[in-house]
Amino acid sequence: MNFDKEAFDRVYQRVENLYKDKIIASKDQGLIHLLLAQRFLRESDEVREAIIDGGNDCGVDAIFIDRTSSQPTVNIIQSKYHESERKAANPFKYSSLDKVLRFFEILKNKSYDLSKLTNPYLEQKILEIRDLQNRDFPKFKVWLISNGMPCVPHEIAPTLSKLKSQEVSLEEFHLSDFIEFCIKSHSSRPHHTFRVKDSGVIESGNTELYSVVGYISAHQLYHILKDLRDERKMDYSLFNMNVRCFLGIDNPINKEIFRSASSKDNYNFSSLNNGLTMVGTEVRVLKTDHPYKIGVKKMSIVNGAQTCSAIFDCMKDQYPNFENFKDLSVLFRLFKTDDYEKIDKIAISTNSQNRIKARDLKANDNFQIRLEKELAEHGIIYARKRGDFEQSVDEETETKKLDALKAGQLILSYSHFEPSNAKSQSDRIFSDWYNKIFADINVQKLIRAYDLYTKIEEYQMFISDEIRIRGISRAENTFVTYGGFHVLTLCSKLESLYPDKTDDELIQEALDIIAECLNEAGQPAYYSFFRNNDMTEKMLQKCSEPNLFDVLKAVQ
Repeated sequence: MNFDKEAFDRVYQRVENLYKDKIIASKDQGLIHLLLAQRFLRESDEVREAIIDGGNDCGVDAIFIDRTSSQPTVNIIQSKYHESERKAANPFKYSSLDKVLRFFEILKNKSYDLSKLTNPYLEQKILEIRDLQNRDFPKFKVWLISNGMPCVPHEIAPTLSKLKSQEVSLEEFHLSDFIEFCIKSHSSRPHHTFRVKDSGVIESGNTELYSVVGYISAHQLYHILKDLRDERKMDYSLFNMNVRCFLGIDNPINKEIFRSASSKDNYNFSSLNNGLTMVGTEVRVLKTDHPYKIGVKKMSIVNGAQTCSAIFDCMKDQYPNFENFKDLSVLFRLFKTDDYEKIDKIAISTNSQNRIKARDLKANDNFQIRLEKELAEHGIIYARKRGDFEQSVDEETETKKLDALKAGQLILSYSHFEPSNAKSQSDRIFSDWYNKIFADINVQKLIRAYDLYTKIEEYQMFISDEIRIRGISRAENTFVTYGGFHVLTLCSKLESLYPDKTDDELIQEALDIIAECLNEAGQPAYYSFFRNNDMTEKMLQKCSEPNLFDVLKAVQ
């Protein structure tokens, strides 16, 4: 595989934009953010909570525990971000993977003093994983990610064998993967063609959108999905208009799709699967050939990412011999349109096999559109739809940006004093709690919460830098990475009681209250502490208790 300079430049620019927009604290975190935001659909706060790099990190840069499937997965991420093409053109250094073995040794041995062997963030992750192991049977996966080239297979083989002996899987995700999965905005092929099954097609369109319905064979589907540069990789850009990307083979429904496609009875697949929904700006059907030939311009698969990925995974292992899939076919519906509003409606209405996030359904709601306009009047760009801000609007000036989910979390924390819910039950922001949060939203309060939280985030970055750059093993208030919404809630309560306090004083007093509660609770794992509503109540009660500083000030 040759080094792709153009791809390197695109990833480099994407990371530069993330850093410029203060979405990441350092450029080294850029690839971690892209992976977790695009591959796992995690929000910025969750990404920040996953990052643990610094001194005593055992060669681990981030740990993300995915609890969305029936069996949780602990994803251990080692990232190498290159700012020079020369370094990126070299293979990923296999020697760095050996450090991860030390992580598993520490995780297993509960007699070790974590405070002497790990930094505070890694210590918290280990406590969280141990707690998970007590309650469940998590899987472990190591990710090697970079904006460069993959490992040399024979060099990584010995360490890989050691990981496999502990039932730890490994996945590499490098420059070409970031381009295809996280960045590429359109397919490398402007046109796609495929042949339908012998049964033909049904066409309609006199009163509605022109559409074609029929069956496509697994072989023809593979032909559409494959990347022209590497036929064992999928062209993920075909799913850019889908409301979600591939949810992973560990998802229960996707496991069933995979089993159905790979079974000896896969001729029944079309009867057990909802099929695909596709759109294209131009659609042609050639009926003078047999079987019929379909031509599509600017094709996008708006429903069926899970089906496509499962089938592709089954077939790529047997490439190019697809004899076992000769009887497998999939129902498809193909619409001719270049109207993005119609495409959005088709994508949402046809996605039913896996749950769509409630946020996707609310993106074009009147409350959201109105909020976007009102925030724009105050110089804040509001993102109604899920995903990153692709680029800075003004390269010369700093632009304020606010994501819809973050807005809901801020209001829930600042106005409703529910930081635990904002953190652990954010899915309900756009469902059960939607009207409570957005129907009568006070824009001024939201802006105040936004400004305060921006300062809290700056403090979070400061603490991270203390650990990562200066090598401080026990910096104060390391809990702030987990408890940002709790700090905001306490600031809201404190400023109503003490309106003369500055923002810095509010934040510092909030931190002191949380530290006191943590100490009284016996220093539990941050993960469980900040998801406990009873702890939030204790913190709020302490806001009304005068501290020594207030007493001395009153005496004076």
